[in-house]
Amino acid sequence: MYRIAVYDNDEAKVITEILYRDAPKFNAEVHVFTYTDGKELLQTHIRFNLIFLEIKGIEEIKLARRIRRIDPQVQIVFITDNFKYLKQAYKVHAFDYIQKPCKETEISRILEDYLRFANFLRKDVIKFKQLNGREILISADKIMYISCGTKKREVIVITNDNDYICRGIINEIYSELSNFDFFMPHRSHIVNLSQIKTYIRNEKIFMNNDDEIPLSKGRSKEFEATYKRKVDEL
Repeated sequence: MYRIAVYDNDEAKVITEILYRDAPKFNAEVHVFTYTDGKELLQTHIRFNLIFLEIKGIEEIKLARRIRRIDPQVQIVFITDNFKYLKQAYKVHAFDYIQKPCKETEISRILEDYLRFANFLRKDVIKFKQLNGREILISADKIMYISCGTKKREVIVITNDNDYICRGIINEIYSELSNFDFFMPHRSHIVNLSQIKTYIRNEKIFMNNDDEIPLSKGRSKEFEATYKRKVDEL
């Protein structure tokens, strides 16, 4: 499942419709989130794979830079009718750009290009490094949840079979999991949406092994929407 954000005041609906229509052609599933407020986009805890970002002026350029600092791995597509900003696209390592008004063929082409790129990079296993320096590979679907450890730069990876204490920073790990169905319901935890039994709004999440994960009030609404989409797929 690929998560795509569209930040555009004029053509978000058109872009969204094309993405949903064309994704199945490339054997892909997408969830599209639309935004008209840059602050809201920055504050979301969703890790996007691809962002279509309308560029009208310097404020949107600053927004693109902040997005890049928060998530170095997300791919950004500029939407603009002013070519003077294209130079800035290279500075934030934009994936591509679209000239307004948007053409269906261009949106479809960019989606296809991105999916080819993502499929090339995508792996079904995540690499972790244990405290003794040994690297281990864990299938993403086997990970139940990940929590911060007792020490700095330490995480605990809970799987269906074992628990592993590894080196890492939880926010960076969350970015690495952006191609998979994970969510960060609390600043110290990442959960696999497929491994959730149930939850209590604003309080906690119960995993399949009955472990309880805190669900912060600030992230509860976003979690519920994301989890509902996952359940609807099943």
